[in-house]
Amino acid sequence: MTPENCALIILASGLSKRFGDEDKLMANFRGKPLVQHAIDAAEPVAFAKRFAVIPKRSVKRRELFSSQGFSLIENENPEAGQGGSLKLAATTIQAKGYSAMCVMLGDMPFIRSEDISALLKSPMRKDRVISHCNNTLMPPAIFQKHALTELMSIESKSGAKALFKSGNVSKHPLSETASRDIDTPETLAELS
Repeated sequence: MTPENCALIILASGLSKRFGDEDKLMANFRGKPLVQHAIDAAEPVAFAKRFAVIPKRSVKRRELFSSQGFSLIENENPEAGQGGSLKLAATTIQAKGYSAMCVMLGDMPFIRSEDISALLKSPMRKDRVISHCNNTLMPPAIFQKHALTELMSIESKSGAKALFKSGNVSKHPLSETASRDIDTPETLAELS
């Protein structure tokens, strides 16, 4: 698959309850907002369009993504979790006429452009490709064709896990470093 046939989605509407009162994605990590690392990793990849799923009430996230040319998908119910964001993204992508989407998380700062490009170059005999590290499945992931339709009907609380239990999945290795995410202030400080 070429990136020109795929829309990028950065999921950035989580409530980050384990992070306390501070906006985790806007927290300073190595000199810039945490979510900026995901934005920067995707920058060199020539996606057809770039979208960010953000909470409707997040002014700072709105300003950051808008300033970098992202189209915004406002999540009015971020409490529904990652599954709700994925459903919203898939619905938007199909309505806009895109046939595939690459999903990244805003709290995985060690994903590199090379990781995204390698995922896109994975054999697309399947309609979903997901990264994995030490037998754990995780984003970035690509959904196309039937997988996009399935995403629109997933249970919000369970997310997309069920979509990767079928045999119609390609898996792409991700390094232990790239697979790290940041959920707490302690992890942010440890990795800074």
